[in-house]
Amino acid sequence: MMSNELGRPAPRERLPDVYWGPNLGTEHAVEHELNAWSGHLEIQRSDDIASSAAEWMANGAVIGWVQGRSEFGPRALGNRSILADPRPAENKDRINAMVKKREGYRPFAPSVLEEDAGEFFELPDGSRQLPFMNFVVRVREAKRNVLGAITHVDGTARLQTVSRKTNPTYWDVINAFKRRTGIPVLLNTSFNNNAEPIVESVSDAITTFLTTDLDGLVVGPFLIRKRAASLQDWCALSVSLPPYASLHCVRSQTAPDCWETVCEVRTGHSGRGTMRISHELFEILMRTEGEASLGSLLDATMLGQAKREDLVKELRLVWELRGVRLHPPQAACGRNKLSET
Repeated sequence: MMSNELGRPAPRERLPDVYWGPNLGTEHAVEHELNAWSGHLEIQRSDDIASSAAEWMANGAVIGWVQGRSEFGPRALGNRSILADPRPAENKDRINAMVKKREGYRPFAPSVLEEDAGEFFELPDGSRQLPFMNFVVRVREAKRNVLGAITHVDGTARLQTVSRKTNPTYWDVINAFKRRTGIPVLLNTSFNNNAEPIVESVSDAITTFLTTDLDGLVVGPFLIRKRAASLQDWCALSVSLPPYASLHCVRSQTAPDCWETVCEVRTGHSGRGTMRISHELFEILMRTEGEASLGSLLDATMLGQAKREDLVKELRLVWELRGVRLHPPQAACGRNKLSET
């Protein structure tokens, strides 16, 4: 302010991007962590990840997309995103049902190639660069039916333009989708479910992928699908309580004249994060010290096969709500250290 008053306004440079978060790590580290989940994931390396991912989406898949450094701030801008075809209006309902679990009227945003933005959206005068998804613009009327999944009820969209210079990998996948469909736009929403913030690491991405109905996952150059895991595969995982979770066994009034002893996992103090669990699962979780093999915990119960399968199903539901952690033994996957360079 002082320099401006003195007639010497300080030069201001436009912020090119906000990809300031941790990097995924080396390709070798990413592959090593993915392989630790081999009982649950089918993993394939692609030499042209943009074309492979674009083909998935053009064929109707909704995918998780994880590349490079994460974004700073509340918006997923193409490095920790869920991506889909922006054309079918029903994709809004699909993504809400499979991942977000939120109100149907809340819109999803479009990412468009910077050079094609003006063809599909009414841009402010002199503006072609809107890279941070913080401006709402009108979708051109002739394009609203084409972009059914990202056009809000009032004909607007919260737009992100994508530059080949600032994010070449994301630009490539949108361009590959354009080559297949003629549409230089993707539906882009943050890669998270309704229980936690945007994914950060490879481990976060795998967990969210396995606990939602996403069709596929792309991490670096790897294409990932879900495998039909056996009970043995689930028992090979370790189980632990996250630092924010606690176990409770309380007397609760379940009817006007009925009191019962109920078991719960709580992930907060407000009561919103309370999950009622069976007595059997409560006893299993009480025996975890740090982390323990799910198989060994089940062996200690002396329960039969059918009951074990029921407990694994219940545990997976609690995992989906992040009341517990399931992960490969640390000896198998190590710690994927996030690169700071």
